[in-house]
Amino acid sequence: MKNKKLSHIEVEAAVNGIRKKYNDLIVEYMKPKIIKDSFEDRYIAALRARVDMGNFIYTEILDVSNLLKLENEKRQQIDLTRDKRLQDAKTLKNMNYKSIADRVFDANRDKIRKYQGIGLDDSDAFEINKLYGAIKFFEVNYWPFMEKILRRIYPSRYSGPRVSMENRLFEITITGPDGFPPGVIKLRTMLNRTPREYSSLERETQRCILDVSFLLHDISDELPTFNEEGILIKEELKPLEETLDYVHTVLDDFRLMDLKESKLKEK
Repeated sequence: MKNKKLSHIEVEAAVNGIRKKYNDLIVEYMKPKIIKDSFEDRYIAALRARVDMGNFIYTEILDVSNLLKLENEKRQQIDLTRDKRLQDAKTLKNMNYKSIADRVFDANRDKIRKYQGIGLDDSDAFEINKLYGAIKFFEVNYWPFMEKILRRIYPSRYSGPRVSMENRLFEITITGPDGFPPGVIKLRTMLNRTPREYSSLERETQRCILDVSFLLHDISDELPTFNEEGILIKEELKPLEETLDYVHTVLDDFRLMDLKESKLKEK
């Protein structure tokens, strides 16, 4: 007896479920958006070729489920190793200062472990390492879309918020000869000093946090304006939503929602 073909509603529900799993991979495990785009390409090709959607969906669910399982296993292994190293380092370091970094991140480290760092392998720079890694991921995966719209709205690279945000973003993300962005050069110098001057380290850590937070808030404020007065075409609405969602996720994960330049100036 032949298997009953899936109805249109069943196919749509299954495809949406697969999309959600790819979104989980992108947001939770910091995988590139191209993995979801590749699925969409395969789905469209399958529709055009009129292949059996039951077999197609079964294979796709199996593939994305295996990817999620592998990423979860890798994270668990990394967390076990890193937790031991961080705990060993924590017992040795001087805990003489309580900075904005501590207040922002102490109760929140589990939420930020998923972000790929930039190579600051130091327990005193754990949060900065993850935060700068999060915005580097934004620069690679989301900034190209945002820059395209900014170019359309502000054709001159010397006018509007485009040039300001671009310069600030690259200060935080573009790496120099040593493999690190200019924004962390001073912090790295302080981390290499012995003994460490924790009061100075606190101030520099705070500056690094605020640089990223202010930029993300400015981006968050600018993105909704793209959807005003018919600026976007239909195909750009979803990338806009995904970009805004990522920015808000980073702000929330790192507890930066209140670290906005305009709010701090009011105090």
